[in-house]
Amino acid sequence: MTSHLFSSTEVRDFVAAVTSECHYLNGTQRVQYLDRYFYNQEELVYFDSDKGYFIAKTEFGKPDADYWNNNKEIIEDERSSVETFCKRHNNNIHSITGDRRVEPSIKISLMNQYEESHTKQHMLICYVFGFYPSEIEVKWYRNSQEETELVQSTEPYHNGDWSYQILVMLETEIQKGDTFTCEVHHRSLKAPHRVDWHPQSSDAAKNKMATGIVGFVLGAVFFVVGLVIYMRGRKGQTSFPLQQNERFLPQ
Repeated sequence: MTSHLFSSTEVRDFVAAVTSECHYLNGTQRVQYLDRYFYNQEELVYFDSDKGYFIAKTEFGKPDADYWNNNKEIIEDERSSVETFCKRHNNNIHSITGDRRVEPSIKISLMNQYEESHTKQHMLICYVFGFYPSEIEVKWYRNSQEETELVQSTEPYHNGDWSYQILVMLETEIQKGDTFTCEVHHRSLKAPHRVDWHPQSSDAAKNKMATGIVGFVLGAVFFVVGLVIYMRGRKGQTSFPLQQNERFLPQ
């Protein structure tokens, strides 16, 4: 399906919009064209190419439906849109993408953490991207047990390059030894794709480890430098009295 927004007029808090949609069934063998009119997010009237005329959705849309259905020029123009709008401009695209399947890429990251009622809550994000078509199912598991209560998901977002992305978030407590799994079901995959995440492999843990290593190295460097300076100072102190005593040796 393709959806094109032709016009949108905003007046204070009210919005009037018109969308022209091409619905492709069985590839491109059958095409349904819809011309839909909205006001304040409510659909008033629409044209359905399968019916061949305008259909009122509300009482406010009935006068427009009656007027347009009695206008031969408007009706003929709407009926011809299946060929002039849907097929002519979109058949080439859909013939290419009809059987196209692209496997998704998966990345898990730790979004943030906060304290609530003396327990630490974390937000894990499963970022699934670069897949086609848009139909997809993403599940979260903690230690092989599916998590469903605290899972939130965005709608698949169209990237503009015939691929999609989606974010699926899990709010949970994280303990040492836990294993979190993001499981993706998609038409392009022969079997579900699973990616594991462990607390010690998180970005925060890696950053802490790197900081500790850098701190240890810097501490060792300063210790060695201080030790060298100290030893040189002691050497100077021990050699000075000997030089003084040499003056009083018998000639």
